[in-house]
Order: sequence, then structure tokens, then C-alpha cells
Amino acid sequence: MFIIKHLTKDFIVEEELKLNFEEGNYSYYLLKKENLTTQKALEIISKEFHISLKYINVAGLKDKNAITSQYISIYKGKESNLNLNNLSLEFLGKGKERLKLGSLKNKFKIVVRNLDKKYEKINFIENYYDEQRFSKHNIEIGKALIKRDFKKACLLLGLETENPLNELFKIKKLKFYLHSYQSFLFNEYLSNMINGEKINYSLGYFSFSQKQIKNIKIPLLNFDTDLNKFPYYKEIMKKENIKLDDFIVKQIPSLIDESKERDSIIKIKDLKVKYEKDELFKDKLKANLSFSLPSGSYATILIKKMFSS
Repeated sequence: MFIIKHLTKDFIVEEELKLNFEEGNYSYYLLKKENLTTQKALEIISKEFHISLKYINVAGLKDKNAITSQYISIYKGKESNLNLNNLSLEFLGKGKERLKLGSLKNKFKIVVRNLDKKYEKINFIENYYDEQRFSKHNIEIGKALIKRDFKKACLLLGLETENPLNELFKIKKLKFYLHSYQSFLFNEYLSNMINGEKINYSLGYFSFSQKQIKNIKIPLLNFDTDLNKFPYYKEIMKKENIKLDDFIVKQIPSLIDESKERDSIIKIKDLKVKYEKDELFKDKLKANLSFSLPSGSYATILIKKMFSS
């Protein structure tokens, strides 16, 4: 069985993003971190710079168990650098726009270990959300919210249940839990649509095809999803015992949003693979990979597809 992230340096991610430098209120920085989530790194920066988190923005979220480089913007941020044990911040310049999620590429350098053989390269992946998207109880909380079971959502979040709605309004990123549930439903749709090799994960299975498939954009299930265009959702909704109207949670207006689409198939850019003897696992090979993926696509899905066959 292949092994990734055996060492932190086995998983390196570099964000590729064009910044427009000009006189403005936003300061741009290059953030390098190791063994930290992006959110935790931003909390540290917020504390060190004595600035609220709401003034700090990123273009993408990066893995914790990795060495990563990414860009951040800070509204009226300091023109200074920051160097800590597992985090550094380099001031690059100023601009007029804050960074927003998406619209970037990620360049990966990954070592896959404990291999018995050499594997064939692949040129596309099915664009699943991987395990990192689904922390403990996220999906259950998301479903509880659209089913109006606010007491259950509070229990799962470790909140008081006497006035569950009031407690939920205290959660700043409540929509994150709904998105996690929608991401799970997207995975279900895509795995039903693809007729290929099945690989288990904690919430079901990924289905991978070796034949090139045309990319279509699939919406994250929502109140405005056209079920005639996306018929697999009908069976999934029946299984989950949910309706489109469930996504209109009038008690929590911040959860109501129009549907977002996601590519079903992603082409892999600049994939290079070099095999060597694995110095950490006797009589095994390791693969040194480099490639690029768009923001929001998971390198771990590429690894699972390529090295599980």
C-alpha cells in the first residue's frame, strides 16, 4: 500500500498566483508554513500583527501536514516580515484588491513511498473532495442544519441547547458545515456518474475511469438545482431523505445561497514522475512527482487514482 506524507518534506505545495502591485490599501505577503493549517497560521499572524482576522484574506487553503507556500493580503497591513518556528511571512508590496478564494494554480512536489512497482502516468482525475474536506461531524452538522434539527447541530458542536438558534448564530463559519454536506453529496453524484474502478474512503467510495471523460460542471446540490439536468441527485436525495426546499433555511438566512458549480474532471498539468529506491522502506520504490492542479482540486485524489490500481 502506498504511503504519502511519511515525512513533512514529502508533500510540498506552492501557490502560483499573479499579483498586481500598485498603490492601495492592501499589503501582499508570501506565507510559508509547515505542520500548520492555513487557518491556524492566519490566527498566529493576526495575533503577532495585532490585527483582526477579518482583515486577512487568502486565495486558497493549504494542507497541514506539508510544507506550503501561499499568498495572503492584509488590509492596511504592516510593511514588515515575520519569522517564527514553523511560519514565515515576507512582505511583497501593495495593491488595490484583497485576495479572494479561487483563480489560482497549485504546484505540487510529492514523494509516494512503499511501492512494489512502477505505475502508469495518468492525465486527468475525477474532481472529488477528499477526506481533508470532512472533519469530524461536519457532514452531520450540515445535514442537521437543513433538516432544521438545530438542537442536534448544537450537540454536535458542543453548544448549549436551551436556545439552539441563538447558540448557532454565534458560530462565525456556520456555512462551512453546509458546504461540507454539499461536498459529500457532490462526491456521491460523481461516483454514481463514473462507471469505473471503485476505491473506498471513509464516506463511501470514489469511482475512477481510465478512459478520458468529457468534463461537465455539476452543481453542489441546492434549492435551485435542476434535477432534470442532473438526475443522479434524485436517488441520492431519496437515500438521504432530503428535498430541495430543505436548503432554504429561513431561520438562518446566511445559509441561503445560490448553487455553485464544480468541474467533474480535471486535467493534470506538467506531470513528471521519477522512481527511485525507497531509503525508508526496504526493497520498495518511491515515486517523486511534480504537477499542477487548479485551486480546490486535491492532489491526494491524484495519488489515490494513480497508485491504487
